[in-house]
Amino acid sequence: MYIKNALDKGGGIIKVILIISAAAALTLSSQSCKDGVINGVELCLRVLIPSLFPFMALSALTVKLGICGIIGRRPGGITRKVFGVSGTLAPVVLLSLIGGYPVGAKGIAELKNSGAISEDEAKRASLFAVCAGPGFLINYVGSSLYGNAHIGMIILLAQVISVILTGLFLRLICGEVKSYSSKKEIYIKPLPLSNALVESTYSAADGMGKICALVLIFSAATGIISNILPGNLLKIWMILAEVCSAVKLTAGEYPLWVTAFAVGFGGICVHFQIFSALDGIKINKLLFFFIRIIQGVITTLLTWIFSSIFTAETEVFSSGEVQNSALFGGSIISAVVLTAVMFCFIFSIKNIRR
Repeated sequence: MYIKNALDKGGGIIKVILIISAAAALTLSSQSCKDGVINGVELCLRVLIPSLFPFMALSALTVKLGICGIIGRRPGGITRKVFGVSGTLAPVVLLSLIGGYPVGAKGIAELKNSGAISEDEAKRASLFAVCAGPGFLINYVGSSLYGNAHIGMIILLAQVISVILTGLFLRLICGEVKSYSSKKEIYIKPLPLSNALVESTYSAADGMGKICALVLIFSAATGIISNILPGNLLKIWMILAEVCSAVKLTAGEYPLWVTAFAVGFGGICVHFQIFSALDGIKINKLLFFFIRIIQGVITTLLTWIFSSIFTAETEVFSSGEVQNSALFGGSIISAVVLTAVMFCFIFSIKNIRR
């Protein structure tokens, strides 16, 4: 009891210190914060909204028109055998692959709140149904940054496979999730096309607003942190914090596999978006983080393999070229780090059963 009270009190003190520190940083680095927000607004207007909004609206329209239910009944057995969850989640997994990072989490939360899936199924699916959308990868990463849509397609294919492999890995390690609703098929009453179009547009606009708001917060934080961290540490922060800024940075300075890792990892900003979209579904956040690293590594490996087969070099938006260098640059340090991450993941996997 005393220890718990002490921890609660200590946590409150830490929160107060963080708020005071944030207020001081905003005051002392107001111009950098302003510049960061401006960059975030530009990022939202030029990249996120054009690439994500149409796909989010299309994903919502698929659900509203009842197409999701038709799709869900057919591959349901495959979903149970491959991922260890009921067929009700089949369309959500599919939508997560075509709609972008937060789409899968939103679908999972809707199914859980409707009683179509159990809490355990929701937790399992939320760990692997995380993927960047084709609009972002093909239009922005491929066409805009690398000047080649095929590069975006390669990363997209690598990440789709990484999602499947991650789900299969969790199935093999943790077994099939027991569900009280395993025999319950998804059923969504279809709406007239006009109503479905309007509601889908509103839903996509609401989701887009939340995404952009979080991007602005992280862009402001990056602007402030740029005055504190040295160059290399700042680049690491940018790669781990926000995926749009990460791919823009890596496409100009690093090999293709670094961009692939940034996409597979998703960025902490995306992680927060997913936690919010899960709407009260409590997952192990440390385990979620480790799985994102594993998914980033798998996406990296597959991108390196595919790019070695289909391309020798890729043009970028700068005047130079990005060569597909040896995997991880042959660095012993990076190999040790990746090995350590693997062991951390294996030791933390037991928490998924809780």
